[in-house]
Amino acid sequence: MRSLLLLSALAPGCRPEDTGVAERHLQTWNEQGRLVVEDDGTVSLRSHGEVVLQGLTARVRLDDWGEDGRQIRVAGDAVPQWDEYVLYFDAPTLVARLDPVDDDTPTLSWRLDARSEGWFEATLTLENTTDHDLSVAKLSPLFLDGRDGGALFLGPDPATHRILEDGAYAALDFVVDLVPGDVARNEGYAAVAPGAFEGASVSSWNHAVQDLESEHAWVAGALTFAQTTPVVNLTYQASRAQESEDGRTGFSFLAAEGAYLPEPKVLAPGETLTSETFYFWTGADALDGLELYADAIAESLDLTPWHKRVEGRRVPNGWNSWSGSSSTGGYGTDIDEQIILTNLDVMAAELRDWGVDWFQIDDGYQPTYGEWTWRADRFPHGPAWLTEQIRARGLTPGLWLAPFQVYPDAPIATEHPDWFADPVPLGEVMLGDSLIFDLTHPEVQAWLRDLFTTFRQEWGFDWLKLDFGYYALFGSGFYQANTTREEAWRQGIGIIREALGEDAFFLLVGTLGTNFGLLDAGRLGLDAMPVWDWDPAQAWDDRMEQQGLKPTLRTAARRYYFQDRVWVNHPDLIFFRSNTQDESWPRLTLAESQAWCQWVALSGGIVKIGDRLVDLQPEHLDALRRILPAHGAPARPLDLFTREFPERWHLHTQGGLDGFSESWDLVGLFDWGFNVDQTENPYAPVEDDGLPEAFSLDLAALGIEGPRLAYEFWTQEFLGTVEGTLVYEVPSHSGRLIALRPVQDHPQFLGWNRQITMGGVLLGEVTWDGEVLALPLHVAAPTEYAPFTYEIAVYVPEGFTFSSLGSTGVSLASHEEVVEGEVLRVRFVPEVTGDLVLEIQF
Repeated sequence: MRSLLLLSALAPGCRPEDTGVAERHLQTWNEQGRLVVEDDGTVSLRSHGEVVLQGLTARVRLDDWGEDGRQIRVAGDAVPQWDEYVLYFDAPTLVARLDPVDDDTPTLSWRLDARSEGWFEATLTLENTTDHDLSVAKLSPLFLDGRDGGALFLGPDPATHRILEDGAYAALDFVVDLVPGDVARNEGYAAVAPGAFEGASVSSWNHAVQDLESEHAWVAGALTFAQTTPVVNLTYQASRAQESEDGRTGFSFLAAEGAYLPEPKVLAPGETLTSETFYFWTGADALDGLELYADAIAESLDLTPWHKRVEGRRVPNGWNSWSGSSSTGGYGTDIDEQIILTNLDVMAAELRDWGVDWFQIDDGYQPTYGEWTWRADRFPHGPAWLTEQIRARGLTPGLWLAPFQVYPDAPIATEHPDWFADPVPLGEVMLGDSLIFDLTHPEVQAWLRDLFTTFRQEWGFDWLKLDFGYYALFGSGFYQANTTREEAWRQGIGIIREALGEDAFFLLVGTLGTNFGLLDAGRLGLDAMPVWDWDPAQAWDDRMEQQGLKPTLRTAARRYYFQDRVWVNHPDLIFFRSNTQDESWPRLTLAESQAWCQWVALSGGIVKIGDRLVDLQPEHLDALRRILPAHGAPARPLDLFTREFPERWHLHTQGGLDGFSESWDLVGLFDWGFNVDQTENPYAPVEDDGLPEAFSLDLAALGIEGPRLAYEFWTQEFLGTVEGTLVYEVPSHSGRLIALRPVQDHPQFLGWNRQITMGGVLLGEVTWDGEVLALPLHVAAPTEYAPFTYEIAVYVPEGFTFSSLGSTGVSLASHEEVVEGEVLRVRFVPEVTGDLVLEIQF
């Protein structure tokens, strides 16, 4: 518990040297800025001498979400009573109380925290001090309106800003758009989404705003997700916009809020209701604010990602039998026991020792959606026998389930008609004839508990992929009255989590924030397809519904910051085959698949294979082996706000799961072909000319000072010593990965061809004793079908000469050493899988 100190003014020694604010005004601050209470009771945020927010207040809507609802603001309708300045030793706080203005209104308490880590938090609590029930539609702990003098000031012109929207309208979770600051309201989304959200830009969970012409950025989002799907609304409207003293034009509307759906929340006399907690931050680079936001979620919900909870765990990697659907050349639902066993043997032989752990059975084993038993005609030995087969081959079994989707002809639908909720209008559009479970019904909860206890304890699965999860969010008329859809959802998911146990890996395909704290991983967007790009000639307006490798990248890149902080990101499948559904699509090339492998590796998330394992060619296995096992840490997309498909990625790393203490940098470069340049026009295409793309990176801007040894992974090319600027050319529809290591005064490891981080995993502590460079490695034996020769590059500075190679541990079937100028190349083939120490004598 935090100790506190009550002050009627600023504590001596606590106030910044130059606040620029009258001492009588209450204020609190962190290194990013100061929150100041103004004379009218509203709050301003001032950062580095500039006003960022003015006219900030909080708002509640009663009775209805939209114009018919009663709106009460903490400041604006009446000046609140601000409590004495409350200073926690680790986080200063401001608290305002608005007492009822009449017998029909509640008491509101608005709290603002300045966190020492650099962000701010806001919550709003409503206390029903009336003598009758209140119907609460929305709580908005952050609210400002240009009509009342409110503004969000960043750069000079909102049109030069880009808004990253993480989801849309509390309903379209797979939509992650990047729009200009003066974007018009999307009336199509607004018409179908519940909640009556008012902004032109309406983002689920969080948004981020970056001005492309100045160092101004803003990030806001929810830290809790218990009762609502929180959204952040933002609008620039010239007729309502305010102007700052230094000439910056402000956004004219901002609201961070949660709508209580499907019906307003009923609050009895004496009861209280607290909003979700919201985060807000301002600075120069929105990427900083997004990463800090994910850290804040982890702290708020007390989260530790799967691979960090137990020593020795790593990000799961594997395969599932769906393999991108039968219509695109995968299995889809056309699976049986023999198909599973045949692919299992391929994985065990060709990929297990290289870092693949998990083997997942997908859709097709069950009779129908809603009847989660095993078809005896396809799986005569049953699930427990099958999981034993998977474990016998050194792999961990996983299973796909869609328990919230029920077909009307399923036995459970006819036997228990009272187990289902009424669909809301959007649900009728999205779900067709499928039924919606009422997750508050005690018999449904008991059924879920029994199903997943069986899944875990009797069938023996350790990985759950739960699909079509969003179906249960379209219900109403719940058994448990006065329950929001999110409260019902979290009850159901919580029961599944409890039945699985904490050591099972729980992945969901559905919404994001609603599941934070309950899941181990979430898929970031729509299904991928074995297609490189959507048709660039197609109307750009439907880009968010596109599927393929690049469309998947667009969404997943814009959610990169959740990885390794909140949970494990699942960017979806890796493909080498081409789509067989439509021959008009261009065929996937090996270079394109390798580029996709590189991006998945840099994402730090799940590596999951989307091809039929029996169809993989040696060159496909080679590419997969080189990105396994996953390192876990996500690279940063440097051009997230300027390119539709980010081309420049940076990861500063210091060892990894079993890496060494040396730190180095990885730069991932991509020529994605057709792209969109956001700097001039957010919808202006960059045509695919088929020529290599030349990159020039300012290393100092990445915090890389001094000379670096540059080594490229795919070509195994030593690029020499670089300093200040890295210049490199990437072939069209390809990726390249460059390691940049500080120059040492003795022979040193440059890189290798085994694992793409070139030291993040599988390489232990490298030592130099003045004569011998010792490299501890974990190696895998190649197979006859897919041979592999290890190649390690060592930089040999002037004054040193290679003498001999020694080794301990795993014996070598062959080895050779070749000196190429400043580079010593050690090539070898291990006889078996195991640990090896190379001792290179100079």
